Amino acid sequence: MTLTIIAPNDLYYVVVEDPIPAGVEAVDTSLLTTTQVGERPTLSRTDPLREGWGWWWFSHTELRDEKVVLSASWLPAGTYEYHYQVRAGLPGTYRVMPPTGYEFYFPEVYGRGAGSLFTVSPE
Repeated sequence: MTLTIIAPNDLYYVVVEDPIPAGVEAVDTSLLTTTQVGERPTLSRTDPLREGWGWWWFSHTELRDEKVVLSASWLPAGTYEYHYQVRAGLPGTYRVMPPTGYEFYFPEVYGRGAGSLFTVSPE
């Protein structure tokens, strides 16, 4: 799964929540008990004109049952892509709630993505 984060301004104490669809579960590849199918979650900055380091901007990542939560004390303005893996469990078509982002101490700074449909094929 890919989550695109667009920060038009520098953000402080930001939280981004990305609900995952029913029928799948987020895969924590850092656990030794998890089968290593692919790669670890990654964060990349999509603006090629602005070089920068990105892996430390989100200081805390949680892979919960129902969503993925990212948090950072400072996030510079720019466009970011966060990639993570999910494992299919039940075939079907599921509605996915939109991702949200907000500044923890300033809830009036708030953003929301678009909802979508997610299909798990029985193949």
